[in-house]
Amino acid sequence: MKSLRIPYLILAAAAVLLAAASCKKERSTDYDIVALDFTGVYNGAIGNNGECNYYICLSDQGFSTSGEPVPGASYYYFDIFSSAPSELSQITVPTGLYTLGARGATAVGTFTPDYSRFYQSGRYDVPTELVFSDGYLEVNRDDSGRYTFEAELTDVAGMTHHLFYSGPATLTDNSPVEFKDLNQDLSIPAVNAIASKTDMPGLDRDISNVIISLTDMSSNQQGYVIPPGSIINMDCYMTLTQDGRLQEGRYTISPDKWGEEPLTLSPGETSTNGYYVGTIAEHYTDSKTGYLGFINDGFMTVQNSGSEYTIRFEFKTTTGHSVNGHYTGPITIQSESATAAGTDTGTAGRLHRPVFRPMTHSHFPIRPER
Repeated sequence: MKSLRIPYLILAAAAVLLAAASCKKERSTDYDIVALDFTGVYNGAIGNNGECNYYICLSDQGFSTSGEPVPGASYYYFDIFSSAPSELSQITVPTGLYTLGARGATAVGTFTPDYSRFYQSGRYDVPTELVFSDGYLEVNRDDSGRYTFEAELTDVAGMTHHLFYSGPATLTDNSPVEFKDLNQDLSIPAVNAIASKTDMPGLDRDISNVIISLTDMSSNQQGYVIPPGSIINMDCYMTLTQDGRLQEGRYTISPDKWGEEPLTLSPGETSTNGYYVGTIAEHYTDSKTGYLGFINDGFMTVQNSGSEYTIRFEFKTTTGHSVNGHYTGPITIQSESATAAGTDTGTAGRLHRPVFRPMTHSHFPIRPER
């Protein structure tokens, strides 16, 4: 009987091995995702050596109407660097093969491990988020203009991914404006005003830093202002009234006393870390052509008539151009952290690639090209 049991044991072991091999073959890819939704932004030539950045997301379910991840959905983010887009009016990812690059590098033909990742929104508020250790993404376009994206990836947990998408693939232009020096005088009959109180450390307890932005441009439903037009950003130091309103009076540009005394304005300049700070004029001929004037002389007056303010200003830039204007209307003072400006933070719950923007305190975003 013992001799008869040996073949059965051999057969049973073989069956187990075959089953394991079959299971391994069936599970050769841990995640096999067909994406149905494409979103992406073009961030311009932000690479280490001027390479162009395309930040895209492919998902099997997309996002909610508020921009949040959908429970149970899968999201693949690719931080791609390539050549410049062939058409700025309809930006798409250049076709070709992209491989996972080195951390901190931005070579053409790569997607970075810094901001590329797999994100799966948990059904019970426990999401999975993993970066990649290896892989490639291939982008193709057929004669009809339809794009296909196919990726083979391995994440840092050792899980493998196969991703496929076919469909439209147009990106939103999010590239920063490249400013030139303001080369003309400006007259700004402002129609919109926004102010924010910043939490600047080191100020006297009775002095508040309030940034007032005025523009002569109208805005659309999304809150973007529509060029052509101008913006003046005034970096004010004041003693707010007991009910939190702007201090009335004449404010002057004061290179030495701003922040120490009320009714002062700081001059415009570039900080040591590359940000544009202080009192600055912006002028736009279109959404991608901007001119910047650093204010170093002049004054602003504020009158408070209950529900409305009247503000007038007469400034000079470092290059000698005049920037004059006025505004009459309501101004609501918002609260804003002084350290929160200068980088993009994405839309709702979507992941994003931080993009340095030197303009710290302009309250009016410029409408992107469509």
